[in-house]
Amino acid sequence: MTDLIIRGARVVDPLNKLNAFRDVAVEDGKIKSVAEEICEPSCEEISAAGKVLIPGIIDMHTHMRTVLGHKHAQRMIAKAGVCTTLDMAGPLEDILSTVSETGAGVNIAVLEAAREGFTLSSSRPSVSEQEDFLDKTLEQGGIGIKLLGGHFPMDLDISESFIDIANQKKAWVAWHVGSTKHGSNIEGLREAVAAAGMDRFLHVAHVNSYCRGQVLNERDEALEAIELLKAHPNIFSESYLSPLNGTRFVIRDNVSVSKVTTTCLLKLGYSNDYEGVKKAILDGAAGVLADTGVIGVLLSGREGVQYWEARNTECVGSFSVNPAVSRFLLATAKRADGSFVVDSFSTDGGCYPRNVIVENGLLLVKFGALSLTEYAVKASLNGARALGLPNKGHLSVGADADISILDIEAEKAFATVVNGRVSMLNGNLVGSGTTFICDERGAGTLKRRGLSYVVKAPLSLDQIENRYIS
Repeated sequence: MTDLIIRGARVVDPLNKLNAFRDVAVEDGKIKSVAEEICEPSCEEISAAGKVLIPGIIDMHTHMRTVLGHKHAQRMIAKAGVCTTLDMAGPLEDILSTVSETGAGVNIAVLEAAREGFTLSSSRPSVSEQEDFLDKTLEQGGIGIKLLGGHFPMDLDISESFIDIANQKKAWVAWHVGSTKHGSNIEGLREAVAAAGMDRFLHVAHVNSYCRGQVLNERDEALEAIELLKAHPNIFSESYLSPLNGTRFVIRDNVSVSKVTTTCLLKLGYSNDYEGVKKAILDGAAGVLADTGVIGVLLSGREGVQYWEARNTECVGSFSVNPAVSRFLLATAKRADGSFVVDSFSTDGGCYPRNVIVENGLLLVKFGALSLTEYAVKASLNGARALGLPNKGHLSVGADADISILDIEAEKAFATVVNGRVSMLNGNLVGSGTTFICDERGAGTLKRRGLSYVVKAPLSLDQIENRYIS
């Protein structure tokens, strides 16, 4: 018997030029067939009439950590229709050691954060320390590193050195742009793009967050970001669709430890100190991330202040600071050849409650800004290609059975199927376990730990620049 048949959905598969009503059969974790009607017995069936079925959503920027977050991020992204995600900061060991109790069936690739006092001895680590840090990350099962320039800036030459070393080792390197010279804004984006040059890979994180009107107006910043990315095809980028950002609310010596929080406070008219953060939370301008024991929620008002103060400010949370105009422009911009300028959707979510690739992405489809095929390209195919996962992002026979079923009218995920197993159905979580994405250097460690894993292809500029052309 076939393991699973999904019946009657409108199947949208950009790689195979398919946009039609079909049945989809799954066996042994793979796509068995896609046909107008599949007449064979199955162990499980899902009726998807009136729904849209696309290759499994890949969220190219989340936070799955429990340090300063919570351990329920897998549940939250599975409920949001996500099959695969790139965690952008780790801690890697924290994630690896908690999967037995937090798994919801999804696939996770992890970047370890380069941060003084945690993974680095100083903000100016030597070349040998940078190399050791990257080697250790890869050997333990991560796929690369994240530079936290927006929150914890380093000198530009150190960030450039990390980019060089990562490219030499064919490892992923992402940058929340910002340095000791320029902030997490359009000036920092210019700096990061110049640092990567034309021949080195760099993942620029959440491009929309550098287009908040801090230097120019929001529209002009977004248009400049688009032109910068057009001129540098070696750069992979993503942007998210939520108005909410993510940052740390920790106060030390009566100032915020995060430069991002400082920027948000000043942008919204609050002082950069304990009282400023407290008032922002009290006013509802900021929300504190709280662990309910099941998911993460944002608390504001008096309840949010009490939660923040009870933890001595050791909390993370969100401000509503992402302008609609820059989110829209970056989500829809294309190059002359028809490929997207910003490669993928993301959420910067995971443990943060802003996992809205389905909700806000389908609004773009309803508005007419994107077709369903284009939506699937940004939600799945481009991320799979960039990560070096040739069996994901499409529904070819033999491909991994990662499937997202969407209720387009309700703008919600209806079902999430990962590696052939139902993880979420109609809002109910039924999945467990985790499959890690690593490169060949981390496979041995994950195997010894008894963790499920898949080995990605080595990083190359060819796969980054091999963008889908609609």
